[in-house]
Amino acid sequence: SSMAAMARRRASRGALVTVASAASVLTASLAFVALQGTAPAARRATGCSRESRSLRRAATEPGSGGTVVEVDEDDVFQQSIDELALDVRELLITDANIYFIGPDIDSYKDAVREVADMLNYTYTPWDYEGLNNATNDMDLREKVFLVPPLMSIQRWPWPVMRSGLVVWLDPDGYETLSVYERDRIRKLKFPEKKAAFGPEKPPDLLKTEYTPPGDPVDMWMEADVHAKLKEMEHLSVETVVLGSIINAILDNPPKWRGWMRQAKIRGTVDANYETPLQVRREYHSYGMSPRLNRLLKA
Repeated sequence: SSMAAMARRRASRGALVTVASAASVLTASLAFVALQGTAPAARRATGCSRESRSLRRAATEPGSGGTVVEVDEDDVFQQSIDELALDVRELLITDANIYFIGPDIDSYKDAVREVADMLNYTYTPWDYEGLNNATNDMDLREKVFLVPPLMSIQRWPWPVMRSGLVVWLDPDGYETLSVYERDRIRKLKFPEKKAAFGPEKPPDLLKTEYTPPGDPVDMWMEADVHAKLKEMEHLSVETVVLGSIINAILDNPPKWRGWMRQAKIRGTVDANYETPLQVRREYHSYGMSPRLNRLLKA
């Protein structure tokens, strides 16, 4: 009888343990389902999705009450003009000259002068008549040149302008084309003559082939920065110019930045090492915006 009583007690204990474990598993599964059902709703309510890079902030506008405005924290044109000037000055680490080109460049002379003052650059008119005179001043730095359209559509100023940053002030809203698209359009404008059937004529070394003049727009598309003034008419010319310069430099960063970052990751260069240009830039710098600081350290 005692053995039978012990067997019954063991069976009852096993049943209790089984019921308790089943209840705990059921409770955990219900809690997981509940969390799965409420988490997306909570994320939608707070707007904190991982895919969203924009910053939502409540803004009180006159006549509209409290509204939620989408402000992209990475949009360069959401910054103030002072932050834009600081960032451009920080990115021009070599103190390179800036050359402004375009069809109606004289109408933006005041805006170009304002940009030069904000960057602490010296505005200099382009009064060179030939390549020899222009190359004599290539060693000058921190200059802003306003190149007349009759000069910027010629070939000889471009080797001089290539030593700095070329900005195209576009008031007509042209689309930026790549070098392959420009080459395709050029071949359509000036198709090559097909070779005639039969033996070729002996080449005449004294006779040069006629090269048709290039389209001014095609030459201006060779600029480093394309400031689309027509597309951003609601902004000031200074804001468009500075923001376009920042986007162009960040989209096409100098290769030494990538090489230096890779060397620091490999450990061949100390993590705190700075180039002489960076040291000089920090000594003369007035700081940079939080956006640029985040992007350069990303």
